Amino acid sequence: MNGNHPSQKGIWLALILLAGLGVAAGAAVLFYVAGAAATTVLGAGGASFMGASSLGLAAHRFMVE
Repeated sequence: MNGNHPSQKGIWLALILLAGLGVAAGAAVLFYVAGAAATTVLGAGGASFMGASSLGLAAHRFMVE
């Protein structure tokens, strides 16, 4: 699976976004356990999702192209 075939782009996108979701959930749980406010927990989860997803997409693009 080299990731360069057009039919595999959706699969790679789904895997990268699911990994970003896992990172976001982990960050949110850590902030919640630490006793942060609800808005901070949601903000940390959202920011880590955006960071992990954009890093994953950039890394995939770097490896494939």
